[in-house]
Amino acid sequence: MSITGVLRESYEIARKNPLIFVPLLVASVFSVLFSLITVGSTIPMLSGLAADPATASPEQMMAGLGAAVGGVFLVSTISGIVYLLAHGMTVAMADLAIKGQPATVGAGWSRLVSRLAAIIIASILVGVLVGIGFLLLVLPGIIIAFLLMFTLIAVMVDDANAFDALSRSFRTVTGNFRATFVLFLVLIALGVLSGILGGIVGLIPVLGVVLTMIVSALYTGYITIFMLLAYRRITTTPEAGPEPQA
Repeated sequence: MSITGVLRESYEIARKNPLIFVPLLVASVFSVLFSLITVGSTIPMLSGLAADPATASPEQMMAGLGAAVGGVFLVSTISGIVYLLAHGMTVAMADLAIKGQPATVGAGWSRLVSRLAAIIIASILVGVLVGIGFLLLVLPGIIIAFLLMFTLIAVMVDDANAFDALSRSFRTVTGNFRATFVLFLVLIALGVLSGILGGIVGLIPVLGVVLTMIVSALYTGYITIFMLLAYRRITTTPEAGPEPQA
């Protein structure tokens, strides 16, 4: 498998199908707006404590702390669900684009709805396994994330159930270790570049927030196409070694 060839083909698909990035961009906008609304609703409760914390009663302090923790939990949970749905739609739309079919938002949503239960269960399983791995000195979490990186793709494009998708991802990675390891390193490198670019544009007052959301959507959408193409190449040509040239 030619890594550079897959990178170029992913770029061409992304360039010709800009709608692929819409679900993730909408998810980013929703997350920011929802965070602002949630934080804004807790400010009145916390403002009294901030004025004179020394005179606050234990009940007031607990109420303020509860509001802050509850707000963070609510934002994280809702935003996580929205991003999951957006990612599922992105995979479905990328699959349509790769097959030469119209990658519309409506088609992506229809596909997501038909696979909703499987994608939720699979995401929970992967999240729990990776989370446990990171609790065990980080490295096991990275290894588990590597082994299960094709789980969502298998759910969305192979009609696999959650447990079968985990198994397919594991078999694909371990059966094609060289190719998938290089792929994983490329994903990390692209993530670092995206993080640096996002950090730079984020320094721009006001506009930086919008640009950061765009960078995030472009990065996630592009690597979704890249991973899906690589998955197709690997599964149709097993044990194909990674080739840096075209």
